[in-house]
Amino acid sequence: MAEAASYLSQQAELALDLEFDQHHYTYGFTLCLIQISDGQACFLIDPFGIENLQPLWQVLEDPAIIKIFHHANNDLMLLSMLGCQVRNLIDTAVAAKILNYAKAALGTLLEEELGLNLDKSQQMSNWTLRPLTKRQLEYATLDVLHLHPLKDKMLGKVSELGRMHWLAEEDKLLESIVFSMPEDPHLKIKFPQRLTYLQQFILKPIYDFRDELAQKWNLPAGQVINTAALMALLSNPEGNLNEWLHHTRGIHGRLQQDRYEAQLQRILNGALQEARKRQISNRLPSNPYPPRFKTPETEARRDQLCLVQKALIDTYGAYATPLLLDQSTITHYSQTGDLIIQKNYAREIVLQTAADMGVVL
Repeated sequence: MAEAASYLSQQAELALDLEFDQHHYTYGFTLCLIQISDGQACFLIDPFGIENLQPLWQVLEDPAIIKIFHHANNDLMLLSMLGCQVRNLIDTAVAAKILNYAKAALGTLLEEELGLNLDKSQQMSNWTLRPLTKRQLEYATLDVLHLHPLKDKMLGKVSELGRMHWLAEEDKLLESIVFSMPEDPHLKIKFPQRLTYLQQFILKPIYDFRDELAQKWNLPAGQVINTAALMALLSNPEGNLNEWLHHTRGIHGRLQQDRYEAQLQRILNGALQEARKRQISNRLPSNPYPPRFKTPETEARRDQLCLVQKALIDTYGAYATPLLLDQSTITHYSQTGDLIIQKNYAREIVLQTAADMGVVL
């Protein structure tokens, strides 16, 4: 890896992709393979056998070297989590959106732009297993080996349309992606219904218990206790725990041991006791997403911005327009009268389009 990093540090442009597991086969967000191509050869780096990846991180953080990605968001989030902030990147998937492509999948673009038909069957294979299969290694290699010519083709088209400043600003935003631990991760679980204050309070220690076991067993937390089983427990926390453990789908068999049942019962009893002590209500909290209110003013503002959106679609296309003006921006403007567009190029285009139409925003 050190030799590869030394060689790669001398290149002007690199194509990069990661294979990872995100709570699918194992616990956590796990880097499984790094693929880097200089356009001629592809380096496959197995991080499982390397304690210090810092020499490689230095290459990726070097602003003098262009890094080509396709759909970089998750890769950049994982790299940030591992202590690497990539600089000077180009995302070919973003270029595809700017070009108003209906589909930005890598396989689709390689077929349309370069006439290549790649086998994507290994995409969802288990990258945590060793040794990796020949088919996995071939798939991983081809995922980056053609990114250089694809980038050249896409950027040529973006340049012809005079939208290189779009791509530069979008790619700069990707560089700013920084991993952070979510606050109250137990409340990020997507339950089929909203939880009461009491259910939220009880869920926290159960979530921590589940996460501890998932880490210990190296399993995705949802395979220890899935969402439906959690909901069943929260719906009747004072019910028969043994009945729940042995007659509810979505609970890992190892959890049915007496010691885990006893531990979980103590957690439940303690949470219920503390909830009574704090007088935590069993009512639903107010909806964090209140319904949109309608007045003549809000509807007039919505209609105005929707007219601008239609003009943008006519000019730039239905798939490129969300980069300029998305639905959440329209809703916020209609409700508040504040037009918040953070991207400079997008704000300039929206305001100019509105002005050309005689629409005052």
